[in-house]
Amino acid sequence: MFKRIVYDNWTNIVPVLSFWLTFGVFIAITVRALCFKKDFVQHMGNLPLEDDNQEAEPRA
Repeated sequence: MFKRIVYDNWTNIVPVLSFWLTFGVFIAITVRALCFKKDFVQHMGNLPLEDDNQEAEPRA
């Protein structure tokens, strides 16, 4: 039926493409976060609370 699709106003496509790209990245990050092992999540959650046993070098 259509031999060629002509987009008269191509700027209408840009917001749709950017939405789907952002949505895809969000879904990928969510799936990756849900696939982490429980031990890894607990380790990363407690990481900022661990004490450093190394002495810091004095700053000049």
